[in-house]
Amino acid sequence: MSVDGLPVWFDSTWYCQQYPDVAAAGVDPYDHYMHHGVKEGRLPCPLKALEWDGALWQQTDDAAECVQALHHLLEHANPLEASFAGFALGRWYAWKQEWTEASRVLACRPMDDTCLPNHSGPALLEIEADTRSGAFSLAWRKIAQLRAQVPDYKDTFLAVSNLLQATAEQSAGVAGHVQATLQAQRLAWLNNVWLAAGLVPVALRNRQQPLSIDNLDSVRTHRNDAGGPVQRQCSIESATKSATVSGRVPLVSVIVPVFNAGDGVLTALRSLAAQTLRRRFAGALEVIVVDDASTDNTVAVAEAFAAQTPGFRLLRQPENLGAYAARNRGLAEAKGECITVHDSDDWSHPQKLEIQWRGLQQHPEWVACNSYWVRCTSDLVFTSWRMEQGWIYRNTSSLMFRRKVFETLGYWDRVRVEADTEYHYRIQAAFGPQSLGEVLPGVPLAFGRVVPTALTMQSSTHLVTQFSGVRADYRKASEAWHRAASAPEDLYLPETPINRPFWAPVVIIA
Repeated sequence: MSVDGLPVWFDSTWYCQQYPDVAAAGVDPYDHYMHHGVKEGRLPCPLKALEWDGALWQQTDDAAECVQALHHLLEHANPLEASFAGFALGRWYAWKQEWTEASRVLACRPMDDTCLPNHSGPALLEIEADTRSGAFSLAWRKIAQLRAQVPDYKDTFLAVSNLLQATAEQSAGVAGHVQATLQAQRLAWLNNVWLAAGLVPVALRNRQQPLSIDNLDSVRTHRNDAGGPVQRQCSIESATKSATVSGRVPLVSVIVPVFNAGDGVLTALRSLAAQTLRRRFAGALEVIVVDDASTDNTVAVAEAFAAQTPGFRLLRQPENLGAYAARNRGLAEAKGECITVHDSDDWSHPQKLEIQWRGLQQHPEWVACNSYWVRCTSDLVFTSWRMEQGWIYRNTSSLMFRRKVFETLGYWDRVRVEADTEYHYRIQAAFGPQSLGEVLPGVPLAFGRVVPTALTMQSSTHLVTQFSGVRADYRKASEAWHRAASAPEDLYLPETPINRPFWAPVVIIA
Protein backbone atom coordinates (compact mmCIF):
# COMPACT_ATOMS: atom_id res chain seq x y z
CA MET A 1 0.00 0.00 0.00
CA SER A 2 1.14 3.57 -0.64
CA VAL A 3 1.40 6.25 2.01
CA ASP A 4 -2.12 7.51 1.40
CA GLY A 5 -3.54 4.06 2.09
CA LEU A 6 -4.26 3.19 -1.55
CA PRO A 7 -2.64 0.37 -3.54
CA VAL A 8 0.48 1.46 -5.40
CA TRP A 9 -1.18 0.57 -8.69
CA PHE A 10 -4.12 2.96 -8.26
CA ASP A 11 -3.71 6.53 -9.54
CA SER A 12 -6.58 8.69 -8.24
CA THR A 13 -5.61 11.79 -10.23
CA TRP A 14 -5.30 9.87 -13.49
CA TYR A 15 -8.56 8.01 -12.85
CA CYS A 16 -10.54 11.23 -12.43
CA GLN A 17 -8.90 12.79 -15.49
CA GLN A 18 -9.54 9.69 -17.59
CA TYR A 19 -13.14 9.33 -16.41
CA PRO A 20 -14.59 12.83 -15.86
CA ASP A 21 -17.98 11.38 -14.93
CA VAL A 22 -16.37 10.06 -11.73
CA ALA A 23 -14.94 13.47 -10.89
CA ALA A 24 -18.27 15.14 -11.68
CA ALA A 25 -20.11 12.75 -9.38
CA GLY A 26 -17.84 13.70 -6.48
CA VAL A 27 -17.34 10.08 -5.40
CA ASP A 28 -14.16 8.57 -4.04
CA PRO A 29 -12.26 7.37 -7.14
CA TYR A 30 -10.87 4.20 -5.53
CA ASP A 31 -14.28 3.20 -4.15
CA HIS A 32 -15.78 3.83 -7.57
CA TYR A 33 -13.16 1.67 -9.25
CA MET A 34 -13.56 -1.24 -6.84
CA HIS A 35 -17.38 -1.21 -6.85
CA HIS A 36 -18.09 -0.14 -10.42
CA GLY A 37 -15.01 0.52 -12.53
CA VAL A 38 -13.71 -3.05 -12.47
CA LYS A 39 -17.00 -4.43 -13.83
CA GLU A 40 -17.21 -1.63 -16.40
CA GLY A 41 -13.74 -2.38 -17.75
CA ARG A 42 -12.15 0.86 -16.56
CA LEU A 43 -8.44 1.05 -15.82
CA PRO A 44 -7.02 2.15 -12.44
CA CYS A 45 -3.84 3.63 -13.92
CA PRO A 46 -2.07 4.10 -17.27
CA LEU A 47 -0.58 0.83 -18.53
CA LYS A 48 2.50 0.55 -20.73
CA ALA A 49 1.56 -3.05 -21.48
CA LEU A 50 -1.71 -1.90 -23.01
CA GLU A 51 0.13 0.60 -25.20
CA TRP A 52 2.63 -1.99 -26.42
CA ASP A 53 -0.17 -4.47 -27.08
CA GLY A 54 -1.94 -1.88 -29.22
CA ALA A 55 1.25 -1.07 -31.11
CA LEU A 56 1.82 -4.79 -31.73
CA TRP A 57 -1.56 -5.36 -33.39
CA GLN A 58 -1.75 -1.98 -35.12
CA GLN A 59 1.75 -2.56 -36.52
CA THR A 60 2.84 0.95 -35.59
CA ASP A 61 6.11 -0.41 -34.16
CA ASP A 62 8.37 -3.32 -35.00
CA ALA A 63 6.79 -6.54 -33.70
CA ALA A 64 10.05 -7.78 -32.17
CA GLU A 65 10.44 -4.50 -30.26
CA CYS A 66 6.87 -4.74 -28.95
CA VAL A 67 7.33 -8.34 -27.84
CA GLN A 68 10.61 -7.52 -26.09
CA ALA A 69 8.99 -4.62 -24.24
CA LEU A 70 6.12 -6.85 -23.10
CA HIS A 71 8.59 -9.47 -21.85
CA HIS A 72 10.25 -6.78 -19.71
CA LEU A 73 6.85 -5.71 -18.35
CA LEU A 74 6.05 -9.32 -17.46
CA GLU A 75 8.54 -8.86 -14.60
CA HIS A 76 7.19 -5.44 -13.56
CA ALA A 77 6.51 -4.79 -9.86
CA ASN A 78 3.04 -3.51 -10.70
CA PRO A 79 0.87 -6.66 -10.90
CA LEU A 80 -1.46 -4.97 -13.36
CA GLU A 81 1.37 -4.30 -15.81
CA ALA A 82 2.75 -7.81 -15.40
CA SER A 83 -0.60 -9.57 -15.72
CA PHE A 84 -1.67 -7.66 -18.83
CA ALA A 85 1.77 -8.12 -20.41
CA GLY A 86 1.47 -11.88 -19.88
CA PHE A 87 -1.95 -11.95 -21.50
CA ALA A 88 -0.77 -9.80 -24.42
CA LEU A 89 2.21 -12.08 -25.02
CA GLY A 90 0.13 -15.24 -24.68
CA ARG A 91 -2.39 -13.92 -27.17
CA TRP A 92 0.35 -12.98 -29.62
CA TYR A 93 2.10 -16.36 -29.40
CA ALA A 94 -1.25 -18.11 -29.83
CA TRP A 95 -1.84 -16.07 -32.99
CA LYS A 96 1.59 -17.25 -34.19
CA GLN A 97 0.67 -20.86 -33.27
CA GLU A 98 3.58 -20.98 -30.79
CA TRP A 99 1.56 -22.75 -28.13
CA THR A 100 4.36 -23.88 -25.81
CA GLU A 101 5.63 -20.32 -25.49
CA ALA A 102 2.08 -19.07 -25.03
CA SER A 103 1.59 -21.54 -22.19
CA ARG A 104 4.86 -20.45 -20.57
CA VAL A 105 4.21 -16.69 -20.54
CA LEU A 106 0.61 -17.10 -19.40
CA ALA A 107 1.77 -19.23 -16.47
CA CYS A 108 4.09 -16.36 -15.43
CA ARG A 109 1.22 -13.90 -14.96
CA PRO A 110 0.49 -12.74 -11.39
CA MET A 111 -2.81 -14.22 -10.25
CA ASP A 112 -5.05 -12.23 -7.91
CA ASP A 113 -8.28 -10.26 -8.01
CA THR A 114 -6.56 -7.09 -9.23
CA CYS A 115 -5.01 -8.64 -12.34
CA LEU A 116 -5.91 -7.43 -15.82
CA PRO A 117 -7.79 -8.06 -17.96
CA ASN A 118 -10.50 -8.70 -15.41
CA HIS A 119 -12.34 -11.48 -17.27
CA SER A 120 -11.97 -15.19 -18.02
CA GLY A 121 -10.23 -14.82 -21.38
CA PRO A 122 -6.66 -15.24 -20.04
CA ALA A 123 -7.60 -18.42 -18.14
CA LEU A 124 -9.32 -19.89 -21.20
CA LEU A 125 -6.35 -19.02 -23.39
CA GLU A 126 -4.00 -20.71 -20.93
CA ILE A 127 -6.16 -23.85 -21.01
CA GLU A 128 -6.08 -23.82 -24.82
CA ALA A 129 -2.30 -23.34 -24.84
CA ASP A 130 -1.79 -26.22 -22.39
CA THR A 131 -4.11 -28.45 -24.42
CA ARG A 132 -2.43 -27.70 -27.73
CA SER A 133 1.06 -28.12 -26.28
CA GLY A 134 0.19 -31.50 -24.75
CA ALA A 135 0.14 -30.44 -21.08
CA PHE A 136 -3.15 -32.23 -20.45
CA SER A 137 -2.83 -32.54 -16.66
CA LEU A 138 -2.27 -28.81 -16.32
CA ALA A 139 -5.22 -28.13 -18.61
CA TRP A 140 -7.56 -30.35 -16.55
CA ARG A 141 -6.49 -28.64 -13.34
CA LYS A 142 -7.05 -25.17 -14.77
CA ILE A 143 -10.43 -26.18 -16.18
CA ALA A 144 -11.49 -27.28 -12.69
CA GLN A 145 -10.34 -23.95 -11.27
CA LEU A 146 -12.15 -21.93 -13.93
CA ARG A 147 -15.38 -23.90 -13.52
CA ALA A 148 -15.26 -23.31 -9.76
CA GLN A 149 -14.63 -19.58 -10.20
CA VAL A 150 -17.13 -18.93 -13.04
CA PRO A 151 -19.68 -21.78 -13.15
CA ASP A 152 -21.83 -20.14 -15.85
CA TYR A 153 -18.95 -19.52 -18.27
CA LYS A 154 -20.01 -21.68 -21.23
CA ASP A 155 -16.60 -21.50 -22.91
CA THR A 156 -15.27 -23.83 -20.23
CA PHE A 157 -17.66 -26.55 -21.43
CA LEU A 158 -16.16 -26.19 -24.90
CA ALA A 159 -12.65 -26.33 -23.44
CA VAL A 160 -13.49 -29.69 -21.88
CA SER A 161 -14.67 -30.94 -25.28
CA ASN A 162 -11.42 -29.74 -26.86
CA LEU A 163 -9.35 -31.49 -24.22
CA LEU A 164 -11.28 -34.73 -24.69
CA GLN A 165 -10.66 -34.47 -28.44
CA ALA A 166 -6.94 -33.93 -27.86
CA THR A 167 -6.91 -36.94 -25.54
CA ALA A 168 -8.66 -39.03 -28.20
CA GLU A 169 -6.12 -37.99 -30.83
CA GLN A 170 -3.24 -38.89 -28.53
CA SER A 171 -4.90 -42.26 -27.80
CA ALA A 172 -5.69 -43.08 -31.42
CA GLY A 173 -4.43 -46.64 -31.05
CA VAL A 174 -6.56 -47.63 -28.07
CA ALA A 175 -9.68 -49.81 -28.18
CA GLY A 176 -12.66 -48.55 -30.13
CA HIS A 177 -14.93 -48.47 -27.10
CA VAL A 178 -12.57 -46.00 -25.40
CA GLN A 179 -12.75 -43.70 -28.42
CA ALA A 180 -16.54 -44.05 -28.46
CA THR A 181 -16.70 -43.10 -24.78
CA LEU A 182 -14.56 -40.00 -25.35
CA GLN A 183 -16.78 -39.01 -28.27
CA ALA A 184 -19.94 -39.46 -26.20
CA GLN A 185 -18.42 -37.36 -23.43
CA ARG A 186 -17.57 -34.59 -25.90
CA LEU A 187 -21.13 -34.52 -27.21
CA ALA A 188 -22.50 -34.47 -23.66
CA TRP A 189 -20.37 -31.43 -22.82
CA LEU A 190 -21.57 -29.62 -25.93
CA ASN A 191 -25.16 -30.40 -25.04
CA ASN A 192 -24.63 -29.13 -21.50
CA VAL A 193 -24.01 -25.68 -23.00
CA TRP A 194 -27.55 -25.63 -24.42
CA LEU A 195 -29.24 -27.57 -21.65
CA ALA A 196 -27.96 -25.06 -19.10
CA ALA A 197 -29.81 -22.38 -21.11
CA GLY A 198 -33.00 -24.45 -21.30
CA LEU A 199 -32.49 -25.38 -24.95
CA VAL A 200 -32.75 -28.71 -26.73
CA PRO A 201 -29.66 -30.91 -27.09
CA VAL A 202 -28.40 -32.35 -30.37
CA ALA A 203 -27.37 -35.85 -31.43
CA LEU A 204 -25.20 -37.53 -34.03
CA ARG A 205 -26.72 -37.99 -37.47
CA ASN A 206 -24.72 -41.19 -37.86
CA ARG A 207 -23.55 -42.93 -34.70
CA GLN A 208 -20.99 -44.87 -36.71
CA GLN A 209 -19.19 -41.66 -37.69
CA PRO A 210 -17.12 -39.40 -35.42
CA LEU A 211 -18.42 -36.17 -33.93
CA SER A 212 -18.09 -33.31 -36.40
CA ILE A 213 -19.92 -30.20 -37.54
CA ASP A 214 -21.26 -32.28 -40.45
CA ASN A 215 -22.56 -35.06 -38.19
CA LEU A 216 -24.95 -33.11 -35.96
CA ASP A 217 -28.71 -33.58 -35.90
CA SER A 218 -31.67 -32.38 -33.85
CA VAL A 219 -32.37 -34.76 -30.98
CA ARG A 220 -35.54 -36.81 -30.78
CA THR A 221 -34.82 -38.95 -27.75
CA HIS A 222 -34.67 -38.32 -24.04
CA ARG A 223 -31.33 -39.97 -23.36
CA ASN A 224 -27.83 -38.81 -24.07
CA ASP A 225 -25.25 -40.67 -26.14
CA ALA A 226 -23.54 -41.96 -23.02
CA GLY A 227 -26.72 -43.91 -22.21
CA GLY A 228 -27.86 -41.84 -19.25
CA PRO A 229 -30.67 -39.33 -18.84
CA VAL A 230 -29.88 -35.82 -20.02
CA GLN A 231 -30.31 -33.12 -17.37
CA ARG A 232 -33.09 -30.59 -17.97
CA GLN A 233 -34.23 -32.62 -20.94
CA CYS A 234 -36.79 -30.99 -23.22
CA SER A 235 -38.20 -32.15 -26.53
CA ILE A 236 -38.50 -29.91 -29.56
CA GLU A 237 -42.28 -29.81 -29.23
CA SER A 238 -42.24 -28.68 -25.60
CA ALA A 239 -39.49 -26.16 -26.27
CA THR A 240 -41.32 -24.57 -29.17
CA LYS A 241 -44.76 -24.55 -27.56
CA SER A 242 -43.92 -21.32 -25.76
CA ALA A 243 -42.93 -19.68 -29.05
CA THR A 244 -46.51 -19.16 -30.18
CA VAL A 245 -47.31 -15.48 -30.43
CA SER A 246 -51.04 -14.80 -30.83
CA GLY A 247 -51.39 -17.83 -33.12
CA ARG A 248 -49.99 -15.90 -36.09
CA VAL A 249 -47.81 -17.74 -38.60
CA PRO A 250 -44.60 -15.76 -39.19
CA LEU A 251 -42.49 -15.65 -42.34
CA VAL A 252 -38.74 -15.44 -41.90
CA SER A 253 -36.52 -15.23 -44.99
CA VAL A 254 -33.05 -16.77 -44.74
CA ILE A 255 -30.52 -15.85 -47.43
CA VAL A 256 -27.73 -18.39 -48.00
CA PRO A 257 -25.01 -17.08 -50.37
CA VAL A 258 -22.89 -19.93 -51.73
CA PHE A 259 -19.77 -20.27 -53.83
CA ASN A 260 -17.96 -23.58 -54.29
CA ALA A 261 -19.45 -24.72 -51.00
CA GLY A 262 -20.20 -28.30 -51.99
CA ASP A 263 -18.29 -29.68 -49.00
CA GLY A 264 -20.30 -27.79 -46.38
CA VAL A 265 -23.54 -26.44 -47.80
CA LEU A 266 -25.50 -29.62 -47.05
CA THR A 267 -24.74 -29.17 -43.34
CA ALA A 268 -25.99 -25.58 -43.44
CA LEU A 269 -29.18 -26.52 -45.29
CA ARG A 270 -29.91 -29.46 -43.00
CA SER A 271 -29.55 -27.25 -39.94
CA LEU A 272 -32.02 -24.78 -41.45
CA ALA A 273 -34.49 -27.53 -42.34
CA ALA A 274 -34.33 -28.70 -38.71
CA GLN A 275 -35.28 -25.30 -37.28
CA THR A 276 -38.05 -25.44 -34.68
CA LEU A 277 -39.64 -22.32 -36.17
CA ARG A 278 -40.23 -24.27 -39.37
CA ARG A 279 -41.53 -27.34 -37.55
CA ARG A 280 -43.84 -25.36 -35.33
CA PHE A 281 -45.31 -23.16 -38.04
CA ALA A 282 -45.80 -24.67 -41.49
CA GLY A 283 -44.52 -22.28 -44.13
CA ALA A 284 -42.77 -20.03 -41.62
CA LEU A 285 -39.35 -20.32 -43.26
CA GLU A 286 -38.27 -19.13 -46.70
CA VAL A 287 -34.70 -20.22 -47.48
CA ILE A 288 -33.17 -18.55 -50.54
CA VAL A 289 -29.90 -20.12 -51.67
CA VAL A 290 -28.01 -17.80 -54.03
CA ASP A 291 -25.22 -19.45 -56.00
CA ASP A 292 -22.44 -17.10 -57.03
CA ALA A 293 -21.39 -19.00 -60.19
CA SER A 294 -19.88 -22.02 -58.42
CA THR A 295 -17.66 -24.37 -60.41
CA ASP A 296 -18.03 -27.42 -58.15
CA ASN A 297 -21.08 -29.49 -57.18
CA THR A 298 -22.70 -26.76 -55.06
CA VAL A 299 -25.60 -26.20 -57.46
CA ALA A 300 -26.35 -29.91 -57.73
CA VAL A 301 -26.38 -30.30 -53.94
CA ALA A 302 -28.56 -27.23 -53.38
CA GLU A 303 -30.97 -28.12 -56.20
CA ALA A 304 -31.45 -31.65 -54.93
CA PHE A 305 -32.06 -30.42 -51.38
CA ALA A 306 -34.50 -27.71 -52.45
CA ALA A 307 -36.43 -30.16 -54.63
CA GLN A 308 -37.35 -32.26 -51.62
CA THR A 309 -37.61 -29.54 -48.95
CA PRO A 310 -40.60 -27.16 -49.00
CA GLY A 311 -39.68 -23.51 -48.57
CA PHE A 312 -36.18 -23.88 -50.04
CA ARG A 313 -35.25 -22.50 -53.46
CA LEU A 314 -32.13 -21.79 -55.49
CA LEU A 315 -31.19 -18.64 -57.40
CA ARG A 316 -28.13 -18.48 -59.66
CA GLN A 317 -25.95 -15.47 -60.37
CA PRO A 318 -24.90 -15.09 -64.04
CA GLU A 319 -21.29 -14.57 -62.98
CA ASN A 320 -19.19 -14.46 -59.84
CA LEU A 321 -20.00 -11.11 -58.23
CA GLY A 322 -19.09 -11.71 -54.59
CA ALA A 323 -20.87 -12.81 -51.42
CA TYR A 324 -22.59 -9.49 -50.71
CA ALA A 325 -23.91 -9.17 -54.25
CA ALA A 326 -25.34 -12.66 -53.78
CA ARG A 327 -26.90 -11.57 -50.48
CA ASN A 328 -28.41 -8.55 -52.18
CA ARG A 329 -29.95 -10.77 -54.86
CA GLY A 330 -31.58 -12.81 -52.13
CA LEU A 331 -32.64 -9.67 -50.26
CA ALA A 332 -34.41 -8.36 -53.35
CA GLU A 333 -36.33 -11.66 -53.58
CA ALA A 334 -37.09 -12.07 -49.86
CA LYS A 335 -40.74 -11.89 -48.82
CA GLY A 336 -40.35 -12.34 -45.06
CA GLU A 337 -41.41 -9.92 -42.35
CA CYS A 338 -38.01 -10.71 -40.84
CA ILE A 339 -34.83 -11.36 -42.82
CA THR A 340 -31.52 -12.95 -41.89
CA VAL A 341 -28.48 -14.63 -43.45
CA HIS A 342 -26.80 -18.01 -43.00
CA ASP A 343 -23.26 -18.68 -44.20
CA SER A 344 -22.86 -21.67 -46.49
CA ASP A 345 -20.47 -23.70 -44.34
CA ASP A 346 -21.88 -23.01 -40.86
CA TRP A 347 -24.27 -24.96 -38.64
CA SER A 348 -27.12 -23.53 -36.55
CA HIS A 349 -28.75 -24.90 -33.42
CA PRO A 350 -32.36 -26.02 -34.08
CA GLN A 351 -33.82 -23.16 -32.02
CA LYS A 352 -31.65 -20.33 -33.31
CA LEU A 353 -34.13 -18.71 -35.70
CA GLU A 354 -37.06 -19.21 -33.35
CA ILE A 355 -35.20 -17.55 -30.49
CA GLN A 356 -34.23 -14.54 -32.59
CA TRP A 357 -37.72 -14.20 -34.08
CA ARG A 358 -39.25 -14.50 -30.63
CA GLY A 359 -36.84 -11.83 -29.37
CA LEU A 360 -38.15 -9.40 -31.97
CA GLN A 361 -41.76 -10.20 -31.02
CA GLN A 362 -41.06 -9.63 -27.34
CA HIS A 363 -39.10 -6.40 -27.93
CA PRO A 364 -41.01 -4.06 -30.25
CA GLU A 365 -38.30 -1.45 -29.71
CA TRP A 366 -35.82 -3.72 -31.51
CA VAL A 367 -35.59 -3.45 -35.28
CA ALA A 368 -32.92 -6.16 -35.40
CA CYS A 369 -31.17 -8.65 -33.15
CA ASN A 370 -28.11 -10.88 -33.09
CA SER A 371 -27.32 -14.21 -31.50
CA TYR A 372 -23.95 -15.59 -30.42
CA TRP A 373 -21.70 -18.20 -32.00
CA VAL A 374 -18.31 -19.87 -31.75
CA ARG A 375 -15.78 -20.73 -34.42
CA CYS A 376 -14.52 -24.29 -34.81
CA THR A 377 -12.80 -26.71 -37.14
CA SER A 378 -14.80 -29.32 -39.01
CA ASP A 379 -14.11 -31.83 -36.23
CA LEU A 380 -15.45 -29.38 -33.63
CA VAL A 381 -12.28 -28.06 -32.04
CA PHE A 382 -13.24 -24.62 -30.76
CA THR A 383 -11.00 -21.61 -30.98
CA SER A 384 -10.75 -17.91 -31.76
CA TRP A 385 -8.21 -16.18 -33.94
CA ARG A 386 -7.55 -13.61 -31.17
CA MET A 387 -8.66 -14.14 -27.60
CA GLU A 388 -10.81 -11.50 -25.96
CA GLN A 389 -13.27 -12.54 -23.22
CA GLY A 390 -13.72 -16.03 -24.66
CA TRP A 391 -14.43 -18.05 -27.77
CA ILE A 392 -18.17 -17.33 -27.76
CA TYR A 393 -19.05 -13.89 -29.10
CA ARG A 394 -21.71 -11.95 -30.96
CA ASN A 395 -22.39 -13.32 -34.43
CA THR A 396 -22.64 -10.30 -36.72
CA SER A 397 -23.75 -12.54 -39.59
CA SER A 398 -26.75 -13.70 -37.54
CA LEU A 399 -28.40 -10.28 -37.77
CA MET A 400 -32.17 -10.75 -38.11
CA PHE A 401 -33.94 -7.53 -39.05
CA ARG A 402 -37.47 -6.38 -39.63
CA ARG A 403 -38.57 -5.59 -43.19
CA LYS A 404 -38.74 -1.88 -42.35
CA VAL A 405 -34.95 -1.90 -41.94
CA PHE A 406 -34.56 -3.07 -45.54
CA GLU A 407 -37.15 -0.55 -46.74
CA THR A 408 -35.31 2.27 -44.94
CA LEU A 409 -31.65 1.36 -45.41
CA GLY A 410 -31.59 -0.83 -48.49
CA TYR A 411 -28.87 -3.30 -49.32
CA TRP A 412 -25.48 -4.46 -48.11
CA ASP A 413 -22.45 -2.66 -49.43
CA ARG A 414 -20.93 -4.55 -52.37
CA VAL A 415 -17.49 -5.13 -50.91
CA ARG A 416 -15.65 -8.38 -50.18
CA VAL A 417 -15.40 -8.03 -46.39
CA GLU A 418 -16.85 -6.01 -43.49
CA ALA A 419 -20.29 -5.32 -45.02
CA ASP A 420 -21.93 -7.28 -42.17
CA THR A 421 -20.38 -4.96 -39.62
CA GLU A 422 -21.16 -1.86 -41.68
CA TYR A 423 -24.85 -2.82 -41.97
CA HIS A 424 -25.01 -3.45 -38.21
CA TYR A 425 -23.67 0.02 -37.44
CA ARG A 426 -25.77 1.58 -40.19
CA ILE A 427 -28.85 0.27 -38.39
CA GLN A 428 -27.55 1.69 -35.12
CA ALA A 429 -26.88 5.07 -36.71
CA ALA A 430 -30.34 5.17 -38.29
CA PHE A 431 -32.51 3.81 -35.48
CA GLY A 432 -30.40 4.31 -32.33
CA PRO A 433 -28.42 1.92 -30.10
CA GLN A 434 -31.58 0.72 -28.33
CA SER A 435 -32.92 -0.64 -31.63
CA LEU A 436 -30.39 -3.48 -31.73
CA GLY A 437 -30.91 -6.42 -29.40
CA GLU A 438 -29.08 -9.62 -28.48
CA VAL A 439 -30.58 -12.98 -27.58
CA LEU A 440 -28.99 -15.40 -25.11
CA PRO A 441 -25.60 -13.66 -24.77
CA GLY A 442 -22.85 -16.18 -24.08
CA VAL A 443 -24.78 -19.15 -25.51
CA PRO A 444 -23.58 -20.23 -28.98
CA LEU A 445 -26.51 -20.75 -31.34
CA ALA A 446 -24.25 -21.42 -34.32
CA PHE A 447 -20.90 -22.98 -35.14
CA GLY A 448 -18.81 -21.02 -37.64
CA ARG A 449 -16.55 -23.34 -39.58
CA VAL A 450 -12.90 -22.27 -39.70
CA VAL A 451 -11.75 -22.69 -43.30
CA PRO A 452 -8.13 -21.67 -44.12
CA THR A 453 -9.15 -20.43 -47.58
CA ALA A 454 -11.96 -18.20 -46.29
CA LEU A 455 -11.72 -14.43 -46.76
CA THR A 456 -11.28 -13.99 -43.02
CA MET A 457 -8.07 -16.05 -43.22
CA GLN A 458 -6.48 -14.43 -46.29
CA SER A 459 -3.54 -12.15 -45.57
CA SER A 460 -4.71 -8.92 -47.23
CA THR A 461 -8.20 -9.09 -45.69
CA HIS A 462 -7.52 -11.08 -42.51
CA LEU A 463 -9.37 -10.02 -39.38
CA VAL A 464 -6.08 -8.64 -38.05
CA THR A 465 -6.48 -5.78 -40.55
CA GLN A 466 -9.28 -4.40 -38.38
CA PHE A 467 -6.47 -2.87 -36.28
CA SER A 468 -4.44 -1.51 -39.18
CA GLY A 469 -5.17 -2.21 -42.83
CA VAL A 470 -8.09 -2.52 -45.20
CA ARG A 471 -10.72 -3.41 -42.58
CA ALA A 472 -9.70 -0.54 -40.30
CA ASP A 473 -9.67 1.90 -43.21
CA TYR A 474 -13.09 0.72 -44.41
CA ARG A 475 -14.60 1.02 -40.92
CA LYS A 476 -13.37 4.59 -40.52
CA ALA A 477 -14.83 5.60 -43.87
CA SER A 478 -18.18 3.91 -43.24
CA GLU A 479 -18.47 5.42 -39.76
CA ALA A 480 -17.88 8.89 -41.22
CA TRP A 481 -20.75 8.28 -43.67
CA HIS A 482 -23.00 7.21 -40.80
CA ARG A 483 -22.15 10.30 -38.75
CA ALA A 484 -22.83 12.64 -41.66
CA ALA A 485 -26.41 11.41 -42.10
CA SER A 486 -29.11 13.78 -40.87
CA ALA A 487 -31.97 11.27 -41.31
CA PRO A 488 -32.23 7.46 -41.63
CA GLU A 489 -33.13 7.82 -45.32
CA ASP A 490 -29.71 9.38 -45.93
CA LEU A 491 -28.21 5.96 -45.26
CA TYR A 492 -30.20 4.13 -47.94
CA LEU A 493 -27.96 2.09 -50.24
CA PRO A 494 -29.37 0.77 -53.55
CA GLU A 495 -28.53 -2.74 -54.76
CA THR A 496 -26.24 -1.39 -57.49
CA PRO A 497 -25.39 2.25 -56.68
CA ILE A 498 -24.06 4.41 -59.49
CA ASN A 499 -21.57 6.02 -57.12
CA ARG A 500 -20.26 4.78 -53.80
CA PRO A 501 -21.59 6.76 -50.81
CA PHE A 502 -18.18 6.54 -49.14
CA TRP A 503 -14.63 5.56 -50.00
CA ALA A 504 -13.47 1.92 -49.72
CA PRO A 505 -10.07 0.29 -50.32
CA VAL A 506 -9.83 -0.90 -53.92
CA VAL A 507 -8.75 -4.38 -52.83
CA ILE A 508 -12.14 -5.10 -51.21
CA ILE A 509 -14.47 -3.54 -53.78
CA ALA A 510 -16.37 -6.37 -55.47
